[in-house]
Amino acid sequence: MGMIFHGLTTNPEWLLHRLIYTLLIVAGSFLILRWYGNVIVHLMDFLGRRRAMSRGYGVMLQRITTWFLWLIVWVVVLRVWGVDVTAIWTTFVSLLAVIGVGMLAVWAMVSNITARFFIWFWQPLQLGQHIEIFSESLTGEVIEENLMFTELRQDDGKIVVIPNNLFFQRIIRRLPDVGKVNADEKIAP
Repeated sequence: MGMIFHGLTTNPEWLLHRLIYTLLIVAGSFLILRWYGNVIVHLMDFLGRRRAMSRGYGVMLQRITTWFLWLIVWVVVLRVWGVDVTAIWTTFVSLLAVIGVGMLAVWAMVSNITARFFIWFWQPLQLGQHIEIFSESLTGEVIEENLMFTELRQDDGKIVVIPNNLFFQRIIRRLPDVGKVNADEKIAP
């Protein structure tokens, strides 16, 4: 018969079962997350063949969902050991609410992230494309896209970092690719 130590029984059979459950949950989670990482890599490769896109999207998606899945795993492990996670869960949700309010207070960040999703879906510009932003007199090739910024390499080699929300505030011209000839164009001898 086991003793109770600060609410935790020291019954060897009970402890052994909890330890086995914990090891199985953590090992299963490692396997699932490894498989998930491979799925994300293959998904990004597939999407990358269809459209030029930054690898940052896949990394961002994988990091956010991996953190969320590990949080769920540790909540389940705590429940296996008999820990009441209600207070922990309430604290976590409250923390997320405070962070959410803080994010709304920083409007520039929210507008850039929202603009990035609209750019991703509507595709007014793509990686490798030459663009011109009129009122800023900027011309260059799109070389990187992330949640906050888009990078342009100008003709002189300098890199300009542009906030994503600027693309919804300015007129943008897509320039023809240098070296590519459209099928409609006739080449005069």
